[in-house]
Amino acid sequence: MDAGDSCCLHFFLFICGGAAFGLIVQFLSDPFASPLEHVKTFARHSAPMLVVLLCLIPVFIRDTLTLSNRIVGPICRLRDTVKRMGEGEEVPPLKFRRNDMWEDLPELFNRMVARLQAEETPAPPAYESADRETPEESPELMSV
Repeated sequence: MDAGDSCCLHFFLFICGGAAFGLIVQFLSDPFASPLEHVKTFARHSAPMLVVLLCLIPVFIRDTLTLSNRIVGPICRLRDTVKRMGEGEEVPPLKFRRNDMWEDLPELFNRMVARLQAEETPAPPAYESADRETPEESPELMSV
């Protein structure tokens, strides 16, 4: 089941739950009326609301997909970047789209990568001259 199917199912269950709750309230309002009368009264009072909810399904699906994309997209980009780094590839700094969740994560991640790369870079060897004498080897250097 993909995200669109999940959104439809979620919204459909929301509508069914609302309709069931409305029917229960209708039955409790007059327990001695016939079930057919309750259904007719409910349909007369609630049909416009149900039609509007059904018309809102595409909007609900679009908003749900947009929100999930703003949450999942950054994590997928972070995972892919970490995977590529683990394989030894050189990766550009991590960037998220505008309006993505976790706005500060790319900056923190990029600082961590820069620090790790700085620690991996070997320090240049200290310059040592072969003709330089240490104080133990030269008596005149010790007297100075």
